[in-house]
Amino acid sequence: MFDTSTPSEPLTSSIPKVPRPGSIPQPPPEEAPVDMVPDWNAIGLFATGIAVGAVLGASVALLLAPGSGAETRHRIANKVRRRDDDDIWEQLAEELDRAAAENEVEAKVTEES
Repeated sequence: MFDTSTPSEPLTSSIPKVPRPGSIPQPPPEEAPVDMVPDWNAIGLFATGIAVGAVLGASVALLLAPGSGAETRHRIANKVRRRDDDDIWEQLAEELDRAAAENEVEAKVTEES
């Protein structure tokens, strides 16, 4: 059932020898690591990819925004200008007026149908 014959070559010959304790094995000179030099082409390509991705992401976000173009531009302008606290109340009043006007239009449409 089991082959009990002895192998022709000893198994220990395929096992690499262990270095002496306390010594650090060094690679042969032909396998020595090369100095690290940055690959500027790869770095530039990576940076370009990030920039293009950011521009495309912002464009898609603007196109798929839930508000209309005028509302989105208005909100962006407000964020860029960083209005004071007094202006926030004016902005709230504008948004409430806009919402009331939308509700009036919806009410007229439902009455007509």
